[in-house]
Amino acid sequence: MRRRRKIGGIMRANVEAGVPVFTGIDQFIFYGDLIDSNYIGSFDANSLFREILRDYPNTILLLNFRDREDWIRSRLLHGHGEFAMREQKVRKLVSQRLLIDAWRAEWDAHLAAVRSFMRDRPEQLVEFNIDSDPIEALIARLPGYGLSPEHYGHIGRGRGRQLPEWLQAAKSWLAHHRPRAQR
Repeated sequence: MRRRRKIGGIMRANVEAGVPVFTGIDQFIFYGDLIDSNYIGSFDANSLFREILRDYPNTILLLNFRDREDWIRSRLLHGHGEFAMREQKVRKLVSQRLLIDAWRAEWDAHLAAVRSFMRDRPEQLVEFNIDSDPIEALIARLPGYGLSPEHYGHIGRGRGRQLPEWLQAAKSWLAHHRPRAQR
């Protein structure tokens, strides 16, 4: 049996096996970017917040978000469009418009579900708008973690850079043709 490398896949497999969500990866204190997507299927482990709180009742859930339409535009550009094309194909959607509609619905449903589920435990829910909330507010909300503002910035913001045409073409080709994990 091959070992899973994507954290979202590990989390899903753990839930399916009836073991705590973070079994085998529980040495960490922060988990993020939990989508497990390949040409076979797609799973967003952010949907496991109920199971996480069941298995780890003292968990602090960080609900970070930004403008929904900016988030969708970013997803459309991820991997030079390869991620969106793969998601559309895996979901068997006939157009990018339907994928965008699905993402909007999932976004709205996820935020509503998290907020509803956490209504009775507001001390365990930290909401953070990455567009407008200062990092200092997040750090102040999580004093026990030794966080420091100089450790935070925006990575991956390469859109809009002027690259030589040959390099842009090479990056796009690689994004669409490199092997993807099928586990």
